[in-house]
Amino acid sequence: MRYAQPFLEIDVIAVGAVLLAGIALLMLWRQRRLRAALSAMDAALARERSRSELADQALADTRAQVCRLNTSQQSLRDAERRRIARDLHDDMGQHLLAMTFDVAKLAQQHEALAQPLAQVEARLQTATRSLRTIVRDLRPEQLESGLQGAVQQQVEQFSRLSGIPCRLEAEGEAFSAPTDERLDAAVYRILQESLSNIARHAQASEVCIGLCRVSGSLSLTVRDNGIGLPDPPARRGCGLRGIAQRVAEAGGRFDISSQPGHGTALTMSFPIQPTFA
Repeated sequence: MRYAQPFLEIDVIAVGAVLLAGIALLMLWRQRRLRAALSAMDAALARERSRSELADQALADTRAQVCRLNTSQQSLRDAERRRIARDLHDDMGQHLLAMTFDVAKLAQQHEALAQPLAQVEARLQTATRSLRTIVRDLRPEQLESGLQGAVQQQVEQFSRLSGIPCRLEAEGEAFSAPTDERLDAAVYRILQESLSNIARHAQASEVCIGLCRVSGSLSLTVRDNGIGLPDPPARRGCGLRGIAQRVAEAGGRFDISSQPGHGTALTMSFPIQPTFA
């Protein structure tokens, strides 16, 4: 009986060692499971990143294709506008001119019809002026002297007709570097529409136009000190929608900053590369 105690101690130690070994094996197994789970999560994350990068690339490619498509469509529209303007000027203009000569000749031959024929001639003159206005709108003659001359002429015309002082702040590089004629036409039309909106709605007493070239892009800002846009902003009118559409077709970015009673600032940025390269 006196030898039972040492054997019991040995059995307890052996059992303890076995338990410790089992615990160590269990911890090792769990550690391997955790490592395997982490590896699987890393692999899944890598796949998701790859898919995200592919999606971003696909989105960028789609945007580039849309810009190219818009540019192509704008080129077709510009060409069609020039064709229509040329046909109206050459064809309809000649007919109106011939009719004016015929009416004047009839008035000389028939004095009794002089008064009604004078009215007809006055209407023909009005139609001729309207035709010239349409042709000028289809193909801005101001751009024939370049963007700088067109912008300066538009600013002077706006101030003269609206009575609102308009200041042009343009850096030399904005006009000195060559630009695409489609970009010039887009900037001119957008400026024209912006000033028209100010004259109709802004109740402004001063307008400032900024034009600069930064990092391969042309930036146009039209700022007024008028009543601003309502808060909350109402649905965009036809003028702002038209401006936004023209900017989008040029592949640019359009931002509006306005506060009721503190004026409105329209900022447009047009990429010179690659859309109008």
